Amino acid sequence: MSKLQQAVLVWLTFSMATVPAVAARPAAAIEIAVSRCNGQTIDDMSGRLRDYDRHAPRTSQGPLLARYGAIADVLSTLSEEHDILKSVCSSESQTEGLFTQIAALTAWALVLEADVAGQLNASCAAAARGLPTMILADAWLALANRVNDANGVVPSAFNDVIPKIQTRAQAVDLTLPPWSETSQYWRDQLHAKEKAEIATCPSPSPSPTPT
Repeated sequence: MSKLQQAVLVWLTFSMATVPAVAARPAAAIEIAVSRCNGQTIDDMSGRLRDYDRHAPRTSQGPLLARYGAIADVLSTLSEEHDILKSVCSSESQTEGLFTQIAALTAWALVLEADVAGQLNASCAAAARGLPTMILADAWLALANRVNDANGVVPSAFNDVIPKIQTRAQAVDLTLPPWSETSQYWRDQLHAKEKAEIATCPSPSPSPTPT
């Protein structure tokens, strides 16, 4: 499997996967809420991302793919945590700040994933630009959903990650729309365009089988 195929596979696995919600038994709902309606998992994921941001992987294929998979695991955990908290927390006042943190961390993880995707696909310009573009669009949408739900108010928790997205977007010539114009439709249209461009990449010769 080529580097491009591996990167696309990992990215599509995250972007298309859904985590089914598991309904808690009514008798246990209060006990679960007490133990789970907190930010412990969110803090753990934040720590992992800080470590990834400080320590970039080596630029060879193996470490890059390992980092890509590790970031995808963080994204999956954050998505699952969102669903769990939505199920067990008793009020919006409990979840509002937690969901904002999850959105900020999700966008940060996607920024780091975009960096790795660009390196993994350096052999084809369309993929080296297209995959990061798609991932950065996901990151912008993750923030926009929270901003638009709050009637345009940008949470302070987004202050660090917004310039990270903007810097990368400028590098791949991605125009980020205003929050009010950022939607799933915008993201999906952009994805379709970039996938068509990526499809023009030549398929490299298969890598030799390790002995």
